[in-house]
Amino acid sequence: MKIFHYTKGYCLNSIFTDGFIATETKRSISKVHSETDYVWLTEKTNYPKTALPSISGVPESNLGVHLSQKSIHVDLDKVGNHVGSFFRFGFESSDSRFKKWWHSSERVAMKSNQIWSKMESVANKVGDDVRSFWIAPNDVALEDFSLEIYAGGWIPLISKGSVSDADLETLTLIYSLMESSKSKCLELDFPVHHVQSPKFSDSHAFYKILSNLFQGSFSN
Repeated sequence: MKIFHYTKGYCLNSIFTDGFIATETKRSISKVHSETDYVWLTEKTNYPKTALPSISGVPESNLGVHLSQKSIHVDLDKVGNHVGSFFRFGFESSDSRFKKWWHSSERVAMKSNQIWSKMESVANKVGDDVRSFWIAPNDVALEDFSLEIYAGGWIPLISKGSVSDADLETLTLIYSLMESSKSKCLELDFPVHHVQSPKFSDSHAFYKILSNLFQGSFSN
């Protein structure tokens, strides 16, 4: 079964530069709860309402609207224009890096946490369904993943890839996505490269791979 990590276009530069999807607190540009410091995924094929950016003047992006009114349509193309489009990374649920949230020891440890109980209640009320959630307790390296962009529907960009051994066509696509991501960050006055994991503080994984590939291509 496929599980998805949904994200926004302005996040892609950080993800691809470092070569991994980070747990929540590492790259967040806003305050997040330390209790949720995992990489979150879902079985749902719709963009989670709890992950929508709240955009002024766009009511359907506001979580409160979805809590007070049922079945509000979200135009992901319209909302996506504000954040550099919406994307989703896909992984196989059988991958040992992931675990089902509902049955996890992490959730058991949170059962007495009132803040988290309220967050789960909100997720269920807006249709995100906590039982469909998955987590990765650690950063998720970009290995054995797929990538799609939303443009009137979910459109495949990478069907199955690994950054570490991607071909030139895939790396060229990734580079283009990174450039678009950086442009959107500058437009929004966000950091171009969000906070990194310390172990990658002096390492730009993607650029090293791209450089090595170009060197190999021109030496043959």
